[in-house]
Amino acid sequence: MNKNFLIPIGYFFIFSVMLFGLYACIDPYTVSFNQENKILVVEGMLTNDTENPDTIKFKHSIYKNGNIRTEHATTFDVYFFLLNSKQKIALTETGAGIFVPPINFVIDPSEKYTLNFTIYDAEKGSQTYQSTPQQVSITTPILSVHDSFNPQSQLSEDGKKFVSANDVFIDFQDPPSQKNYYLWRYIHFEKLEVCATCNYGVYNFYTESCVPATGVVYYDYNCRNTCYAIIKGKKINVSSDLASDGRLVTGRRVAQIPYYYANGCLVEIQQMSISPDAYSFYKNLESQTQTSGGLADTPPTAIVGNISNITNPDEKVIGFFNVVNIEKKRHWVDRATATGERTDILGHVIVRDPSPMAPLATCKKSATRTPFKPEGWQ
Repeated sequence: MNKNFLIPIGYFFIFSVMLFGLYACIDPYTVSFNQENKILVVEGMLTNDTENPDTIKFKHSIYKNGNIRTEHATTFDVYFFLLNSKQKIALTETGAGIFVPPINFVIDPSEKYTLNFTIYDAEKGSQTYQSTPQQVSITTPILSVHDSFNPQSQLSEDGKKFVSANDVFIDFQDPPSQKNYYLWRYIHFEKLEVCATCNYGVYNFYTESCVPATGVVYYDYNCRNTCYAIIKGKKINVSSDLASDGRLVTGRRVAQIPYYYANGCLVEIQQMSISPDAYSFYKNLESQTQTSGGLADTPPTAIVGNISNITNPDEKVIGFFNVVNIEKKRHWVDRATATGERTDILGHVIVRDPSPMAPLATCKKSATRTPFKPEGWQ
């Protein structure tokens, strides 16, 4: 049973890393885990979305005694290098191992970018890394979005049954006479009833936090103000235009929205054109991680991307640094035809504090929730 404060979100879209700056296509190969492996994982991408830039995360995935754990990497001197203009654009650290571009940083379509950073390792000392050069490609727009209710859309989190969802599809025109590779992801918004879950404790209105209490397994607390969950799709979804070059592509499934509530929800579809190397990386990763929590939850073998250790070229790095132009379209899912069993949005059955004076929890803006109505909400 998952009794996290809100919704378990795994939304990891990965960074390309360099192989000595060569333009040749990457031959994806794997890192086999043994009892002592400690693998650097780089997550994120540089996009044209200046209002909501992707974060770039640096973690170590550590495999020992049959278990995998992650920890943030001690990272410094993180920057983009622009090969044509020879500019160095420093990134800002917003949390442990988490970096963002400068405010309102805009991609130059004529430039090639590398991701550069240094990591301090207690055993190896300072290690310098660099990605292969990446250049943004123009992304064809999404023409339309539609959805249909599917009572057996996908496997549940525990893999024991099929659960219902609204499958979301898009139509778009593939450009003719050129190779195109696509990556899709989505964000969807749900209006929440519960804003806090306290494990082995109760919610304190004044401190806006949970405090320990005996005899309590967990209690859920209703929202004091309007609150929307921000849920990011976990699955990797890529395709090439091998069979659709220059054609109108219709009915490409790009999202599966679980049946959380009878009322509707809002989904934002993001379409990106990616490089052949990025497609190769994501396609191989897709087959391994569709049911995992993300890139850092590394499977028994992991796909090496386009980032290299300049200090120690023998080290293999997981991840791909990508530079992309995102085309977005929002769509209202009304759930008018949804029936049957619903999925618990919190991952567990709601149990409210039986106290007659049970407080209401405050909805605060974060990466996974917002008190502000999303644009397009009906």
